Amino acid sequence: MAKNSLGYQTEKNPIAQSIYIDDPQGIYVTKINCFFASRLSPAGTARGQVSLQLRPMRNGFPSITEIVPSSNVYLDAGDINTSVDGSIATTFEFDEPVFLEGLRDFAIVLYSPVPEYEVYISEIDKVILGSNSLKVNKNPSLGSLFYTQNGATFTANQKQDLKFELFRANFSHTTATAVLNNAKVPRRKLNNNPVRTRNGDSQVDIIVPGHGLNVNDTIGVTGLTAFAGLTANDLNGDHTVIAIDNTAVRIDVGTNATADANGGGSNGFMTQNMPYQAIYPFVQTLAPSGTSVISSFRGSSGKSIAGTETPYTKYVDFDIISSNSTSYDYNRTYVVMADSIENVELGGGQKSIDLNLLLTGTNFAAPMVDMQRSSISLINNIIDKQDSASTAGFNVPLQWSDETEAEHGSSVSKHITRIIRLNEHAVGLKVIIAANVPTEADFDLYFRSCQADQDILAIPFAKYNPQVAMPKDNFRNVFREYEYLLGGPGGNLPQFAQFQLKIVMKSTNQAKVPVFKDLRTIALAT
Repeated sequence: MAKNSLGYQTEKNPIAQSIYIDDPQGIYVTKINCFFASRLSPAGTARGQVSLQLRPMRNGFPSITEIVPSSNVYLDAGDINTSVDGSIATTFEFDEPVFLEGLRDFAIVLYSPVPEYEVYISEIDKVILGSNSLKVNKNPSLGSLFYTQNGATFTANQKQDLKFELFRANFSHTTATAVLNNAKVPRRKLNNNPVRTRNGDSQVDIIVPGHGLNVNDTIGVTGLTAFAGLTANDLNGDHTVIAIDNTAVRIDVGTNATADANGGGSNGFMTQNMPYQAIYPFVQTLAPSGTSVISSFRGSSGKSIAGTETPYTKYVDFDIISSNSTSYDYNRTYVVMADSIENVELGGGQKSIDLNLLLTGTNFAAPMVDMQRSSISLINNIIDKQDSASTAGFNVPLQWSDETEAEHGSSVSKHITRIIRLNEHAVGLKVIIAANVPTEADFDLYFRSCQADQDILAIPFAKYNPQVAMPKDNFRNVFREYEYLLGGPGGNLPQFAQFQLKIVMKSTNQAKVPVFKDLRTIALAT
């Protein structure tokens, strides 16, 4: 099949009828009737489809590259109705109402790959079909009929117009509420050999960072394989969570393991939640003049890793939000629950997130929501406040490791600087950190140093306190300078040629975390 330079098939010779939308608000078109005099026969021929689409007008001509979204309709030859007097319509109905902007020109475009189709038109000064003397004396609409021989270059005939009927939506309600909910949370694909066992113990840890689960949750596990004396039936199925940290959950499988090992294979899946403290909604809407969309959000409570909040409660109040292009940071932790947990905690049919859209319109214009382009991005701050034993205001990790250790440290939120190498030896270090620290949060500074010929990665860290205790700030734009003088005023550290800093962040509320603006260091020498 031949094509022109724009890629259009030259056997397709569409015709187009321009139309003008005189309603300033615009209209929603639901269907268009056209009137055919002939069609392809036999009707079942594969190439016999007729297409109708709406295109914007550009510089007085139908666009050759743009089609109004959702306005393409195809009919088989057998669906085309014909008549000898133009009285029987063929309906091209859109899958959804198509919005045409007000005070603009558009074109109804008909085409088919075969020439057997004929449609009825009107022409100035021609006798009206079925009459002996009555003639067409004016254009029936503010438009023209366009022809093309190559599918790309349209030529207008100012005296002719397509016979058509255009139907616009008439809305029975001028207000409505659309409620959008979260989708089902899929089970997490586990990493290779995610199960950690202890010899002689029936309690095992499943490594799954950021799982968002809580003690006493019932979780489903599938796909794990036998190892260390545990069968697949021991590992898979429903289990109750008995302990957590951010990296893993602990369950009791009822059978003692025969070794300290990691295993379970590479095809494990497990229930997960999705905790978050900030949202970025993106709901694509179209609001014609005189209409509006008001968005509001309601979520369900989560529990911080080191917090004491009560999880799995649906909040009552809605927060007014913008439906796109704005992020919202909250002062509390939310969670999107796995569907099995939603059913237990919220009741059947309830979801973790409600996004309400209050739609206000008129009889002929209304807001439109594009469901294929609607989403919410969730942001989760990973932070805890650890202790090696149960202490009020702290969480106990499944495997404790002090932050002073050279290679480890079990706190989940930290920043470790690159190794700084000095041209001259130093005996002290001044550190200045600009930070915003809410009431529920804190941070610690750790330092290690050594000579140039030593391996600094093997050196333990030491913890240091600021020179002056600083007050906390719940206003997020307030940053205070925390000053540290490592080695004291006289510089009493052993001489060092390289050093490294570590900042460990802590909070009992994952929505309220330390925020840092800058970090400055000054090496001090004698």
